[in-house]
Amino acid sequence: MAKIAGFAALFLAFVTTVLADLGGTVLRTRTPAPEPQLGSEPLVVRLQRVEGLHSSHFYVGRLSLGQPRPQELQVLFDTASGHLLVPHSACASKACNKHKHYSPFLSSTAMDVNTNGKPVREKERLVTGKAVRDAVTVEFTQADLGEGAAQAVLVHDDVCLGTEFGHQVCTNLDIMAAVKLDDELFEAMPYDGMLGLSMAGLSTGTGCVFFQRLMESNPSMLPQFGLSFGAQSGEIFFGGHDSSRMAEDLKWFPVLHPDDGFWEVAIKSVRLGNLTVDACNHGRRGIIDTGSSRLGVQENNFQALRAALSHSQALVGGGCQGPDLEFDLGDMALRLRVEDYATGSNCEPQLGSLELDPKDYHGVYAFGETVLRRYYAAFDWQERRIGFAPVAQRRVQLGKAAPTTVFTV
Repeated sequence: MAKIAGFAALFLAFVTTVLADLGGTVLRTRTPAPEPQLGSEPLVVRLQRVEGLHSSHFYVGRLSLGQPRPQELQVLFDTASGHLLVPHSACASKACNKHKHYSPFLSSTAMDVNTNGKPVREKERLVTGKAVRDAVTVEFTQADLGEGAAQAVLVHDDVCLGTEFGHQVCTNLDIMAAVKLDDELFEAMPYDGMLGLSMAGLSTGTGCVFFQRLMESNPSMLPQFGLSFGAQSGEIFFGGHDSSRMAEDLKWFPVLHPDDGFWEVAIKSVRLGNLTVDACNHGRRGIIDTGSSRLGVQENNFQALRAALSHSQALVGGGCQGPDLEFDLGDMALRLRVEDYATGSNCEPQLGSLELDPKDYHGVYAFGETVLRRYYAAFDWQERRIGFAPVAQRRVQLGKAAPTTVFTV
């Protein structure tokens, strides 16, 4: 795929065969993962809003890997990537040393696998010494933190999420365990890894697709999940939604190009007050990207929109004055207020430039925190559609983001 600057998303994955030596381990008997037990109520995973570089913010949550002593990490739940990516204990990169590691050697349920899901060596759970195995290079770019690449091997293991009631729901997954991380992007991440929630098109195989694996473990589970972002925290709802987070009923829109893997919708026009700033004559689309703190704008449209938003005026005593920015989806418009797109004493527009190849990604906007703070987003895996509803008002004042420590769900 073409380079996607501005997304905390997977945009290139190269599968290569390498000679790897990740050290030795003690072989243990593999035991099955605990089966998730979901009823009619959705599984709720609490998120915490943490601060990154350049006034960026991210919503992260806790997961654990392996058995019998789960290894806890803090991850970004990323709708624009397709893998669980965490640092391998064998990774010696500077960026890896800034974060918690995952060690397959400490898990009795870990198994080294290739991209086809098969063991690297028959009758060996974990490879010792040198071995020929598949490795994957994943390149990322993010408007808030920069860009970089991760070189990873695949390990099949149990993945568990904590719920608001202290219970855990587990499945098993092919995990991308990074053996090398570029410093520019990954050292600055205020979280240990990323759990991809995209559709299957952004994954190297079905064994890597977390939500699909979760549904396979729970045949009665509603094939939907939802996101609610607040001023200081948020939630992900797996297998249903929380209507109390919505001020209105959901309105659904078909996913464009679902085989590509992105959760994206068609945009009819972009308006600033009564002014149409993008008529979308040749088609525009909005990609839901939970890893983006700012509104992402295609590079060739960036300066024009930035200039239009720069007319916002600072108010005496603080705050900004300006028209609403609207993205017309047809049956509804996603409306951002001036405080959503302009901040600071100079009311500086908060945009991120998406350096996308126009041949493959024409007219793309990235809907990240800026949009998701205003709208509850619902994702229907089976019907391939996205729903939006204005968020219900929360009685929480905007405050300083929490320090980057593990959040107990």
